[in-house]
Amino acid sequence: MPDIRAIHGLRYDLGHIGALADVIAPPASTLTPDQIDQLYKRHPANIVRVLTNREEPGDDELNNPHSRAKRFLTDWQRQGVLQREPDPAIYVYHQEFDWQGQRVTRRGFLAGLALEDIDQEQYEAVQVMLTESFSSSLNRLRATGADITPQVSVYADPSISVQQDLENHIAMATPLVAKDASGVVHRLWPVTDHNLIGTIREKMAHHRLLQANQDEYAAATLYRYELAQEGELTPQHPANVALTAFFEMTEPGFEVLPRFPLAHQAPAVSSQELIEKLGIHFDCQVFGQGPSASSSLWEELQTSNELGHLGIYCTADDTWVRAQLTADGQLRMEDATPERDDVWRELDNNLWEWLILTELLETADAKESFVRTVDHLVQALDQDQAKTIPLAALLRPVTMSQYQDLIDRKVDFFEAIAIGPLPPCGLVLHPFS
Repeated sequence: MPDIRAIHGLRYDLGHIGALADVIAPPASTLTPDQIDQLYKRHPANIVRVLTNREEPGDDELNNPHSRAKRFLTDWQRQGVLQREPDPAIYVYHQEFDWQGQRVTRRGFLAGLALEDIDQEQYEAVQVMLTESFSSSLNRLRATGADITPQVSVYADPSISVQQDLENHIAMATPLVAKDASGVVHRLWPVTDHNLIGTIREKMAHHRLLQANQDEYAAATLYRYELAQEGELTPQHPANVALTAFFEMTEPGFEVLPRFPLAHQAPAVSSQELIEKLGIHFDCQVFGQGPSASSSLWEELQTSNELGHLGIYCTADDTWVRAQLTADGQLRMEDATPERDDVWRELDNNLWEWLILTELLETADAKESFVRTVDHLVQALDQDQAKTIPLAALLRPVTMSQYQDLIDRKVDFFEAIAIGPLPPCGLVLHPFS
């Protein structure tokens, strides 16, 4: 279960910098060269100089972007630009932004998340899968000895008990405020009350966490392992925890990302053959011709609140079929997956995998690949001149409330979540010394 820790964070001293908005920056993985230039010009102490220090003529092993990033952090602390929190703290954190046509506030908190132990085999296995973003995060940790970029974790708490305790505590307090270049307003309240921190730790220990940006978590885990191998990791070492933003999953702005399957080894059936095979288990109608018809079908599916409403593309006759689960289909799904939870059986992607592909089309291995957008689905089908994708599907993702329900039921289930806007870097830094 998650172990939440208060940290001795580093924060900018407003007396030195003026406005907090001038020194924060988006995570390095999201920055464009133009944005980096703008942030460099905005303030001499902008955190971008630590996140992604620019190369300069004459760089060598002793003087390079990593060494300069470390030097900036050291100098800013010595000059008082960055000041260490005198007492361990967690930080109530709000984001105000535009979402679905209205202005909303997402509430959460920043704290340390205790990292898991790994062994040499796990360390080497993760390194094999290094992404560019992951490598940059790990190299920055090694060079600066500080955690600059908050990872994001979401959790299910239907009672909203954790966040409400924090909101009650800061009700009369004045926040630190920064509005970023995209119009998102960030508010921060340090909390050092030991009793409240203990209460939050106890409550969070009973909630399952979903890591929304795995690269930052993995980088922190590998860095901790490296310190342990060097004999530098004590039980009290700050690198035992990763700087993390925690949000209850039904706060506004979170959405499960769609995942549209391309079944490369499914049977090459026509739309009429598909309808016959689905039989009494689905009500089916031919919807339209060609990959481009997926856009209007997807719009229709998104407005449907009915169970098991999905779209299937048959390459054999270039046709989309709209399918709606029937009562007979529900019974067949129960027979096919007797050990599964009822809520799990209702999800479109499970109906596709277990009822349509496995049971009704008798496909042992569909060898699926996936795309995230309708545009990418259309592109993939348009480019499939050799007809290597016999079937594709439009499947609605779970809602955040469904996801919360699955977690409450302890159903083994994971889907990628859209988490923007991300917490900026520079609100709180987590130093390892």
